[in-house]
Amino acid sequence: MKRGLLFHVLVILMLGLSLNMSLQCFAQQDSVALKAKADAEYDAEDDVNTALWLSAGGILGVAGTCLLGAVAVGGAYVYQPVPPADRLLGKSAEYVNFYTDAYKARMRRLQLVAATKGALGGSAVFFLLGTLNIRPWSDFVLW
Repeated sequence: MKRGLLFHVLVILMLGLSLNMSLQCFAQQDSVALKAKADAEYDAEDDVNTALWLSAGGILGVAGTCLLGAVAVGGAYVYQPVPPADRLLGKSAEYVNFYTDAYKARMRRLQLVAATKGALGGSAVFFLLGTLNIRPWSDFVLW
């Protein structure tokens, strides 16, 4: 069976269109992922309670140096808040997945940074008080 030039041109055209459509789907998914990630990181910056994590690390750092400060850092690592549901209403499933993952990752990082800063500052105060031989917690601890 002999195939003509028109058949070969149509086969090449169909191959080109099918490859082009799959590449467009990947490009669209990438744009959804980038939009969701940008939105999630922006919202996480607004939602994080930096003062809470900073003071938790600081208070625990002053109370028991680096050991208790590490508890605050561990808590910041383990605790992953879920994004508010009203932000995800009407969004596609892909967007929700990308947004949730990026939100949790950004919140974890911001919480870790704040808790670490607090723990290091609190530990520095603890060592400074120990160096100056000041023990404000001696009323609570029996030596």
